[in-house]
Amino acid sequence: MNDVALILTNYNMPERTDALVKYLSQNCKWPIDFYVVDNGSDLVKPSRHTHTFLTENKQTCGGWTAGLYAAKDTERAYGQRKYLAYWIMITSAEFVPESGDPLTPMCEFLLSDPDAAIIHPALTEDSTTTWVQMLTTGGIEPRRTFMVDNIAALYRADWFDMIGWFDRDLTFAWGVDLESCWKARSQGLSIWIDERVRVKKVTDIGYKMDRMNMTRDERFKLAADEAKEVLTNKYGPDFLNKLRYEHTEDEWLGAYPKG
Repeated sequence: MNDVALILTNYNMPERTDALVKYLSQNCKWPIDFYVVDNGSDLVKPSRHTHTFLTENKQTCGGWTAGLYAAKDTERAYGQRKYLAYWIMITSAEFVPESGDPLTPMCEFLLSDPDAAIIHPALTEDSTTTWVQMLTTGGIEPRRTFMVDNIAALYRADWFDMIGWFDRDLTFAWGVDLESCWKARSQGLSIWIDERVRVKKVTDIGYKMDRMNMTRDERFKLAADEAKEVLTNKYGPDFLNKLRYEHTEDEWLGAYPKG
């Protein structure tokens, strides 16, 4: 089957989670199953769409992993059912209404190109993100890139199952995007930005709402230290160069927008 499993983690921000589910339910024409994982909310009630509730905060990757297991349980319960893709998403995502149905174009692209492992909406110009290659270039067609962040990334399910999803030791979600995209490239598969779909990333909203269990700086330090330890043990001290800058040909450099 070609259904999509949406894996969305929520931590103390049910209103944002509910708004995302409402928007996608109303706009996505493609068959989609929602797996909302409450990642241990302790200040406010969970989202009313919660599928799986964790009693403590497992950080982003822990929530995604719980959602992926729930999706696999659904597959097993229905026998031969197989998802086309997993849509990995965070509550910082805001879809631009002008995009209309954000899912169908990306699913059709995955079906049309068997070598496409990951596709992600383009980020709006006012998004707050460090990965400049994800910002919109104003184009109207999908364009190839070397790496995407997990804001609203659509992973081909059979390939993502094959690589074992994300490294379970990278709980803070920093580094899993580098590694999964590197695995795709090293296997000759491609990664894409879909300019037909736009999403805005709103950084630090959880801190502005005063609903996080640590400060922004504390989390950034823990995430960076964890990624450095885990990825150094796997790939050596130059892991960042290996995983991010493995390719230097024009096709990769061209992924950066001008300016």
